[in-house]
Amino acid sequence: MTNDHATESGYIGNGPSSIHFCKFHTNPRELVDTLVPYFAAGLRQNEFCVWVTSDPSGVEGARIGLREVAPHFDRYFDMGQIEIWDYRDWYLRGGHFDADRVLGQWVEKEKQSQDSGYKRLRVTGDTAWLRKEDWADFMAYEAEVNRVLPQHRIIGLCTYPVDGCTAEAVLEVIRNHQMVLGLTAGEGEMTECVSVKAAHEDLSRTNDNSHGQMEQTGHLDAAEVMPNERLGSETSVSEQGQRLSALVLEQRDKERRWIAGQLHEVTAQNLASIAFHFARLQQRESLPSETKSILEECDSLCRQSLEQVLTLSHLLHPPILDLLGLAACLRLYIRDFMKLSRIHVEFETRSEVGRLRPEVEIHLFRIVQEALSSIDSHSGSLNAIVRLERRSDQVILWVEDFSRGVPAAGTAAMQGAADLGLGILEIKERLRKIGGQLEIRSSNRGTMLTGSVRL
Repeated sequence: MTNDHATESGYIGNGPSSIHFCKFHTNPRELVDTLVPYFAAGLRQNEFCVWVTSDPSGVEGARIGLREVAPHFDRYFDMGQIEIWDYRDWYLRGGHFDADRVLGQWVEKEKQSQDSGYKRLRVTGDTAWLRKEDWADFMAYEAEVNRVLPQHRIIGLCTYPVDGCTAEAVLEVIRNHQMVLGLTAGEGEMTECVSVKAAHEDLSRTNDNSHGQMEQTGHLDAAEVMPNERLGSETSVSEQGQRLSALVLEQRDKERRWIAGQLHEVTAQNLASIAFHFARLQQRESLPSETKSILEECDSLCRQSLEQVLTLSHLLHPPILDLLGLAACLRLYIRDFMKLSRIHVEFETRSEVGRLRPEVEIHLFRIVQEALSSIDSHSGSLNAIVRLERRSDQVILWVEDFSRGVPAAGTAAMQGAADLGLGILEIKERLRKIGGQLEIRSSNRGTMLTGSVRL
């Protein structure tokens, strides 16, 4: 984590002469909190700034919102160093989105800024206006911007409302940008930029390593379980069991990551290619009507399978967890979970969580995954709530359902009872690995699991 000044001296401030990066936001205030230091750095460096807004209150509403947080921006508005455009006048001029026209507009703005003596053009465009029918064209536009931007003196921040994006859409956005600004921005601090290429390379290395281990052994052998140590009197049976449990969980996480990678990078790509060929065949006018009908059905089944494979891949190991962190990952995971289950799940964050240590993020994610799976399989509850909160020295996770619960007399025993099944034991072990604690409360109104981890 860095403060505003450190961040501004990085990619938000004195970065390369051109860069194309993205930011996912959850509400308008978070967006403004990101744009204030972004524009402040550019104005101080004699850059010309342009904001294309999707704010429902329009240009004037966006200007008022910016002024409320940064009153000193008034003089820059008066000087004409910063402009705010309505998305309809920038992206949808003429009533439709035209990638070539929009690219030409940015280049023309860059020329105007240079002619006026400014050092560089600094721009941002929010995409809350994007319609489903415009998505493919806009992603092609983003890819072209990513390709040509190094030829210009433009720094571009593209902002996306995370609530309007599926997990697959988030990955597509990330692939079309050089950098990703951290998902959340807290008061006075902002997460550091993440290198997308490095993140993907790291994920690929992990997948390769896990794949290699599976090919060589297919299971955990004794050497893996207790490396360089004998099972002797020096270590208690309890400690040996804990270490074995920890290694089994670690191996399972690696295998899930590898399988998810194979589904996403191989199976999904093959299905997408098949769907493409089906679509091409359907365009042939000489085909008999019966053949066209069969092709349409095959195309529909193929696309359904593709969506299911992608959903399963994200459920096994969401790449969003590595790239954007726990809060963003849970929001998208829960959306996919509800597609495949009968449970309606509300996700709440009471504070800005930011990035946590990787091992904390993966274990807390798996705890939510296990808890929701248990609710779906055993509790009978049709609703659940997942809450995530970060306090000064700890992060707290709640998972609550609304089943009949368990008898009050048995609640105290739940903390360590083995007959609760492997789910609770796995949750306890995961919390133990990251120095956390588990509390379970149950009544005739439901059951709540609370996991707390010191940071």
